[in-house]
Amino acid sequence: REKGGSMVENRMKPFFEARYSRILEETDRAGADGFFMFSSESDNRPGIQYFSGFTGSFGILVFGEKGGRLVTDSRYFLQAEEESFFPLVRMEDRDPWPAVAQAVRELGLKNLAVEDDRLTLERGRALGKIISSFVGTSGLVRRLRAVKDEEELNVIRRSARIAAEAFEAFLPAIRPGRTEAEIAADLVHEIRKRGAQYPAKGHFVVASGPRGARPHGVFSDRMIQRGDFITMDFGAVLDGYFSDMTRTVAVGEPDPKLAEIYSIVEEARKRAVAAVSSSATGREVDAAARCYIASKGWGDCFTHSTGHGIGLELHELPVVSRLNGEKLPAGAVVTIEPGIYSEGLGGVRIEDDVIVHPHGAEVITGASPTELRVLCPA
Repeated sequence: REKGGSMVENRMKPFFEARYSRILEETDRAGADGFFMFSSESDNRPGIQYFSGFTGSFGILVFGEKGGRLVTDSRYFLQAEEESFFPLVRMEDRDPWPAVAQAVRELGLKNLAVEDDRLTLERGRALGKIISSFVGTSGLVRRLRAVKDEEELNVIRRSARIAAEAFEAFLPAIRPGRTEAEIAADLVHEIRKRGAQYPAKGHFVVASGPRGARPHGVFSDRMIQRGDFITMDFGAVLDGYFSDMTRTVAVGEPDPKLAEIYSIVEEARKRAVAAVSSSATGREVDAAARCYIASKGWGDCFTHSTGHGIGLELHELPVVSRLNGEKLPAGAVVTIEPGIYSEGLGGVRIEDDVIVHPHGAEVITGASPTELRVLCPA
């Protein structure tokens, strides 16, 4: 590091150095001597943050054995110098490619590895005018980011705790006569009071009554009624890291059929959490929840996977689904979120975030209990 803040001079330095070493090993294995990563208007921003520390909405990383360079525009010069693990190359006007060419020259790179699943044809052509040889590494960065280091795990634990504690503090705001949109705003307020953000592009699910049959029932102006179940899927973002949890509550005495569904989903959640370890595949953990729900006659109403990874993005690797026959890596953070959705009746989903360990799971959203809560009893 040539200039900037103290972030990499202290506790963060070993983590960034380890990430840098891992990507260089993979780059060398792919037959390249450097790596190129492009982020514009926050698309692919998590990859840039992961390797450099930079959190701005526009950035380009170029790095190799001699180090790396971060390219960004005038909106972020000061921020980049404070945050970035790499020296800054300032771009002029709105054209980043002369600065990219400068970075390539300074680092002496001849053959770049690129994220071909992220690089547009237009950007690929522009890069081709700077360096004639590059190789695609589709999904490489996502696979590396699936395993979190201890610094990342600590941030995600804090993010999950904020989300869970915010939910518990917010519960008194739920009562008949209020709309889904109103209670959604109250929950966001509780999250932000605790120093976290709410994802701008995230689906904030508040689905009450019959709308609970929609797994992604984004909040509406529907008014809460006595007897409703309300499913709320939400999370916090802290230092760029996501938490993601779902709770379903009853307002007044619940329909007996919905109460039965709740008990089935809660048992499925427990079984899936118990199945999590680094010796279990995503398919096996999914089956722990799915097979139980099917045994109770509701298999056709569990319409999505049991979970997914979280980190710098809301949906990351690994996935907890029937399609994933690979073992869950130790250090991954995944959601466990079984659900049952019945058209005309409503739905139930219960979601926790867990850290995968060699011999089990660490539930990090436990500050919010999962048993059925009946609010505003008669």
